[in-house]
Amino acid sequence: MERQSRIVLGLVALSLVVAGLAWAATANERSLAIYPAQRIPVRFDHKQHLEAGAECTTCHDSARTSASVKDRNLPGHEECETCHDLDAAKKGAKTDPPSACNVCHPGFDATVHLAPPKLDAPPANLNFNHQLHVQKKVDCATCHGAMTDVQLATRQQLPKMATCLKCHDGHQAPKECGACHLKQPSGRLQLTFPSGILRPMQGDPLGLDHGPRYEFNHGNRASMDRGTCLSCHTESYCQTCHDALQKPLSVHPNDFITLHPVQARQDSTRCSSCHRAQSFCAACHERSGVGQNSDRSLRARNVKVHPDYNAWVEVPGPQHHGVAASRDMQSCVSCHREESCLTCHSGMTGRQVNPHPDGFAAACKRVAASNDRACLKCHAESSLAQKGCR
Repeated sequence: MERQSRIVLGLVALSLVVAGLAWAATANERSLAIYPAQRIPVRFDHKQHLEAGAECTTCHDSARTSASVKDRNLPGHEECETCHDLDAAKKGAKTDPPSACNVCHPGFDATVHLAPPKLDAPPANLNFNHQLHVQKKVDCATCHGAMTDVQLATRQQLPKMATCLKCHDGHQAPKECGACHLKQPSGRLQLTFPSGILRPMQGDPLGLDHGPRYEFNHGNRASMDRGTCLSCHTESYCQTCHDALQKPLSVHPNDFITLHPVQARQDSTRCSSCHRAQSFCAACHERSGVGQNSDRSLRARNVKVHPDYNAWVEVPGPQHHGVAASRDMQSCVSCHREESCLTCHSGMTGRQVNPHPDGFAAACKRVAASNDRACLKCHAESSLAQKGCR
């Protein structure tokens, strides 16, 4: 029972982690790289204060002249004392509205003479000027949303990029990434912060969701809109993967040498986007002992690429190599070159096994007249002329 309980708890924990990751990747979440995690041990109700007649500037008046995102535009006791009589509450008097310390600092006991838990709200990793937006008459709700149903404001009330781009369209305001995002000395965007790594998430307005599968489908976007990629990444960043001898495990997982034939047969074009069949695949197969011309001492004795020799070469049937070649020539050319076929199917060299099917003579001249390149692999020009094909 104890072991079963541990398993159940483990599965529950795993499901919570997966659910957490899925939530963090949705369009409703803010990137930790932009808005670091906060710790706000305060009780507050925006809805209640707005219904009582308070305005945004009542508590956040400093935002009107703030030119830096590092400015702390949160209310202190001075702003609270506009309505709350803190001194009277400290003396034990009843106040309206309530003004005791534990009204805003839950669990805090002023008689112990300890400071309440500190609020930790790190600045956003952005360039932002509140004063400029106020001068442009941008309403607070445009960026922070209507606070009429919000109690304690958190990271979730900070604007997402889709909100910014409603004005930053290149006409009303600049749309360049560097207008808001921090830059490195090189001019590219800063991607790494103590709070996280900046990468577009699901629902980003540019359609650049760098989710778990993005490394498999980013090629088309990179070829169409390379400039956007280069605002964050250098060419050398791309080459670290595209020129690397060892791919990330998400591309080539462990024991990929054993698994790669299946993927190569399913989608060889995906392989050829990085590897060349003759210089990479064939050369590796030769060194590994699975190539046709590899040294016999290198060949594995417990692995057979082809069926029994008689069934594969000598006896016509469903396992004959001619049938396999007609069905999937790409599988053959992954190891064999044209010369491999000519060692048997040439009229001038090898075993001179006729590659033509029965009745081919009737179509011979027509095929040669259309394209005799294939014919010249086995037949001399003089032979074609004698047959009337020239």
